[in-house]
Amino acid sequence: MIDREPRLPLWVRALILTCLLAEGILSVADLAGYPALRPATFMLGAFWSPLLIQGVGLYPGQGVAMFLTYGLLHGGLLHVAMNMVSLAAIARELNRMIGPGAMALTYLVSQIAAALLFAVMQPQAGPMIGASGAVFGLAGALVGYAAINLTRRRKALTPLFRSVGLILLLNVALTVMMPSIAWQAHLGGAAAGLIIGLALGMRRS
Repeated sequence: MIDREPRLPLWVRALILTCLLAEGILSVADLAGYPALRPATFMLGAFWSPLLIQGVGLYPGQGVAMFLTYGLLHGGLLHVAMNMVSLAAIARELNRMIGPGAMALTYLVSQIAAALLFAVMQPQAGPMIGASGAVFGLAGALVGYAAINLTRRRKALTPLFRSVGLILLLNVALTVMMPSIAWQAHLGGAAAGLIIGLALGMRRS
């Protein structure tokens, strides 16, 4: 019997587990009377725009490490749940299109691009946390790759545009309801992912 259900790559499952574990530890600490653990963790692992200019962190290499660590931290169970559910849903489809290696590279580049645009637009801001910038990057890659494929096969792009519109409306709605959301990171990640998706689509067409 052939399993036709697209599976999540090992790196995606490991990433989801790591994010859930990190937030689980911080949430338990909050409930157990150790609320200082969360801000201390954010000081060490969140993205801080001023570090790109000042270059001096709490430990050597923090200005580089924060590009990777900020995506593992979240602001609560709802925050991490939304991001991980979105990641799993998008990764299943994108993995089928471009494979686990290209998707991992897309995720990494999108996370870095998300942080860079946030730093450019908010040079004195921080802490910035969450995987949503990279998740938007995967969504952008999916849109870009699918657009090239559909165009090549002369199929309608209307369903794709409808999905993109829904994602944009959701992002705007979340930004209005939760002003603390770093929409700049969403934009940076989505733009990077879209470019990568278009490039992969044209290369494989």
